[in-house]
Amino acid sequence: MAAAVFWTALAVVAYVYAGYPLLLFLVSRVWQRPVGKARITPRATMIIAAYNEEDAIAAKLDNTLALDYPPEQLEIIVASDGSTDRTNAIVAERYGGRVRLLALERAGKTSGQNWAAAAATGEILVFSDATTMYDPGTVAALMANFADPSVGSVGGDVRYVREGEAVAGKGRQLYWNYEAAIRRWESRIYSVIGATGCIYALRRSLYVPLDPAAISDFVQPARALLRGFRSVVEDEAGAYEVAESKQLGDELQRRARVVLRGLRGVGYMPEILNPLRHPWLCVELVSHRLLRWAMPFFLIVALASNAFLLGRPGYTQAFVLQAALYLAAVTALVLDRLRIRVPGLFVPLYFCLINLAPLLALWLLCKGEKKVLWETGPQAAG
Repeated sequence: MAAAVFWTALAVVAYVYAGYPLLLFLVSRVWQRPVGKARITPRATMIIAAYNEEDAIAAKLDNTLALDYPPEQLEIIVASDGSTDRTNAIVAERYGGRVRLLALERAGKTSGQNWAAAAATGEILVFSDATTMYDPGTVAALMANFADPSVGSVGGDVRYVREGEAVAGKGRQLYWNYEAAIRRWESRIYSVIGATGCIYALRRSLYVPLDPAAISDFVQPARALLRGFRSVVEDEAGAYEVAESKQLGDELQRRARVVLRGLRGVGYMPEILNPLRHPWLCVELVSHRLLRWAMPFFLIVALASNAFLLGRPGYTQAFVLQAALYLAAVTALVLDRLRIRVPGLFVPLYFCLINLAPLLALWLLCKGEKKVLWETGPQAAG
């Protein structure tokens, strides 16, 4: 019995982290659904979410105004979520003739986006954060995909610039590179589930006002999918931002917030889990999201069941390998506290961190927390 439990848990772990990406890679090599792109310049509205961003907002607006897109076709709205610093003053004083400021009560990012979407005049909504800098051709590259009437949402590619050699920053970049590859393959085959919150576009006709507790960059593209529209990734739409997490505790909280709001997002649209109506979307959601969030339980089960098999050929070695992984993570944590960073040792530590996050998220969910508000700094990628 212990052996069956061990191998089942190990198989799920292997499928989520290696099997599913490999399946996507192979399928994308033999079958793709190209997007019918064309150089178009529809009226677009960029919605920039901001909360106490006095140190970043000017650079963001300068970056936006310099984009290679017809100025008369790009409306810019700053949705200031109850900022108490000089964010509002900077926008109003320096950019009043070119940028619309929505000075809102503190209610969370999603609530701010609801207000901005209602005030927008663009045919396409582009969602960004105050700390995300776009490459010059990013908006034009996003728009090209909307020439295809089947496309409802388009996501871009964000590069996280590390500050120093912080473990959280290095781990986040490695994790994002892995995640971006999976999204790219999903997009080529059919569609991605969700988008990167700091760089994605959506047809305004598809925008649905959401509960402030919902994570918009997951729910909005997914709702578009349920209405028959694709959500794709545009490799030429690039952006960058500085990874904000200097401490591992901050990164753990960030990851937990992503998982918590993602779980609530699934609750807002349970129909996406119907395999009869949405077979491929269901496979993507289960493989890329739900099983990923359930990983800590499978890892715990694998280790615990393996303990009952010690002494049998091969099982002792498997237990030692698992124990070595967690010991390496603890060692990396201790060394990080001492500001000693051994090359490569951040990998097991970040692996353990992202698998602690769902446990924390589940605890917060049980407590009824919603994590509606966010603090200053770049927002998480789903």
